[in-house]
Amino acid sequence: MKQIAIYGKGGIGKSTIAANLSAAMAMSGMRILQVGCDPKQDSTRLLLQGRKALPVLEYIRKTKPEERGLNAILHSGFAGVACVEAGGPEPGVGCAGRGILTAFELMQSLNIAGCDFDVAIYDILGDVVCGGFAMPLRDKYADIVYVVTSGEFMSLYAANNILRGVRNYEKNGARMAGLIFNERGLPHEKDRIQRFADAVRLPVIASFPRSPEITEAERLGQSLTEAFPDSFLAVCFRDLAKEILQFPPPYAAQPLSPDNLEAIILGNEMVTAGTISESALHESRIPASARHEAALPIPAPLPPKQYHSKSVRAHEALHGCAFNGAIHTLMQIGNTAILAHGPRSCAHISYIGMASSALRVERRNGNSFEVSSLASIQSSEMDETISIFGGGESLEKGILNSLGSNPEALFVVTTCASGIIGDDITKSVEAARARMRTEIPVIPIQTDGDIAGDYMQGIINAMMAVADHFIDPEMPFDPDAVNIVGEKNLAGNTDANFNTVRDLLHELGLGINCRFLRNCTGIQLKQFKRGRLNLLASADRCGRSIRDFLIDRYQASFLDDPFPVGFEATADWLKRIADVFEKQNDADAIIEHNRKLYETALSALRPSLAGKRVFVVTPNYQIDWLLSLIADLDMEIVKLGVLNSVWDDAFATRYEGHFPIELSYTQQKRDEEVHTLAPDLMLTNGFWEDRPASVRIDAIPLVPDVGFFSGLTRAERWGRLMQLPEKEGWRDDLS
Repeated sequence: MKQIAIYGKGGIGKSTIAANLSAAMAMSGMRILQVGCDPKQDSTRLLLQGRKALPVLEYIRKTKPEERGLNAILHSGFAGVACVEAGGPEPGVGCAGRGILTAFELMQSLNIAGCDFDVAIYDILGDVVCGGFAMPLRDKYADIVYVVTSGEFMSLYAANNILRGVRNYEKNGARMAGLIFNERGLPHEKDRIQRFADAVRLPVIASFPRSPEITEAERLGQSLTEAFPDSFLAVCFRDLAKEILQFPPPYAAQPLSPDNLEAIILGNEMVTAGTISESALHESRIPASARHEAALPIPAPLPPKQYHSKSVRAHEALHGCAFNGAIHTLMQIGNTAILAHGPRSCAHISYIGMASSALRVERRNGNSFEVSSLASIQSSEMDETISIFGGGESLEKGILNSLGSNPEALFVVTTCASGIIGDDITKSVEAARARMRTEIPVIPIQTDGDIAGDYMQGIINAMMAVADHFIDPEMPFDPDAVNIVGEKNLAGNTDANFNTVRDLLHELGLGINCRFLRNCTGIQLKQFKRGRLNLLASADRCGRSIRDFLIDRYQASFLDDPFPVGFEATADWLKRIADVFEKQNDADAIIEHNRKLYETALSALRPSLAGKRVFVVTPNYQIDWLLSLIADLDMEIVKLGVLNSVWDDAFATRYEGHFPIELSYTQQKRDEEVHTLAPDLMLTNGFWEDRPASVRIDAIPLVPDVGFFSGLTRAERWGRLMQLPEKEGWRDDLS
């Protein structure tokens, strides 16, 4: 697909010219896509008989990620032209440039390239060529660029600015194709256009005089090819379309300095520069039977599979920052470095968060996860000036500095600040590579702070990038090796749980090949496929997304169940692993040995707990370990209230029908029913200020300990709670 960008000052007529070119090309049998990149959202109205296309940004705002599809934003216009409007915020609100970036990212994620168009025409506002509006200039989009201009000084000033923007993206070759002159009928206008064209060394490939036919076609909401196909200007557009479709060799952008621009264009003329707005577009008054039907159907290719966290998937408030999630994940790969493209405070806060968690683990479990093993984080040190003028140079400098330490790999992770201004980090990475002349891989990870999603989405994005860089898909597997996948970054018991799993596997005669991604090295990641079986640490939405990606991309084999919590889950988990590795006798022996220990512990706890009524309220969606323990202790569950989870969206239990279970439970109901149900013990994930003083309450861990004896320590606490008075005596002193 050839891609053409048409830039020009607002109101100069670029949308009219783009629409007429699209119509002319489509009438010649080409499959055309026109994308309007102006917040006015009027680029495609002449192709849609005056109708307004649903803007991409409005669609994104109203539609959940998993429900999005191309058909909703692709509109079939005159002669089968596929029409898309990026849209934008209300005037004076938000950032239109960031909106263009977001719209392009969605079209790419929905596989618009799979529609097999012959030509894509991008109609872009050119008054300000910021990072967002420069998106079509990036290498993966516009192959050639045309600038629409009149002879007005401000129009030529905007054209010169556009040339400056194009020059910044010409690393891989020239892309300017010429100027399109939209005449205003001003004195000396043609001379001025020619002087400018000669000075910037570009041809004027077409001139369009002011015409009442254009005004009338716009009033009808149609292109000239549709409204007046035999008119002189319609013929001119067809001729221009033929010339453009020849795709002659492009020219290098050679913009003028501001002083030279004024001297060359104005000279000694006394001219007041002004602008003329494009004509207003109205609903077509031509009968529907007289309109051209869409000649080419718009296909709906399947987009690449998306891997989302629960918050992103559910289109709800985000919990945490994707930048932090990515940073905390990448910090655990040894001999690598991380460059945060943003203010230094972002890098500092993220590092402190992970280091604090590591210190807690050190104090609890010894030196199983040392702070010194964490990868270093540097910052491109964005400030207000960089935010205004772009951070490409500071990022390139930061990459060169980070590569100086000779890491095994360098990850470049974007923050909100760099995402909002639309910095092209791929361009900076390539420029730094060319200057450094090093073989060290530099891996960009686009999180844009929390623009890409929440903390969990950052983990997913980082793991996918790491997998695609490190994993050798041809690596043969070791018959007695497994991988651990998706351990929690910040949970205090992550390494303790790993040790439990490692010891159980060791008893089966199995070894751990790679922890993906925890306290690992590049070599271990490269040899990921040596693991014959992959064991998922947590089967929440984040863990399942990582699992699905590794299955889809690398045909990784996974055990159905995550790390086991509780006796029965652990026994089943060991049996399934034993079936894969043909070690059933070993598994049976392990289970029987631990069953005796488990039953002994239960016998000691039952006298104080049997028959006690338990009320469970939790956002944990994998809670059977707790329900099984309560049942094993002969306690009675009076109700399970499942609060909405910020991590998961798939609750399931094998205890359905055994006792009342209410999903989408609320804290208000909890406060009411804790009195009416009158439990002996309430188990929940946190305490609240006005909880009843007479109710014994204990906490449920968000990340429980794994293994045969999960929860027994907590059950011992329940036994002690049962021996205490329902209400502490000191509370009576308050009255």
